[in-house]
Amino acid sequence: MTEDNNIFNQSLGKKIKSRRLELKKTQTWLAKKLGVTFQQIQKYEKGINGTNPYNLLKIANALRVSILYFYLDVSTSCRIDPTVHVDKNASIEPLILTKEMEVTDDQSASG
Repeated sequence: MTEDNNIFNQSLGKKIKSRRLELKKTQTWLAKKLGVTFQQIQKYEKGINGTNPYNLLKIANALRVSILYFYLDVSTSCRIDPTVHVDKNASIEPLILTKEMEVTDDQSASG
């Protein structure tokens, strides 16, 4: 595992634990929500194990936070591009495509 993965997993674990404690919930409670053992939650919180995006979404839903909660303010040693601006106050709205943007003659899949 790379150093960046370790840093991210540790940051992720701290955020999971912090939010879980804010909600006054146990590791067992979160484990039941995710369908895993409380030992797995311990490993997430200690940064020993990472998780896949789907499970991270389930964790976010259980802890009632946006999935972005886990990605914001990650240590700069993870080599996050500093030129990318994330507006933490922005609302998430659906992308609406207009009729002019509709693809009607897509042949990219044809051989």
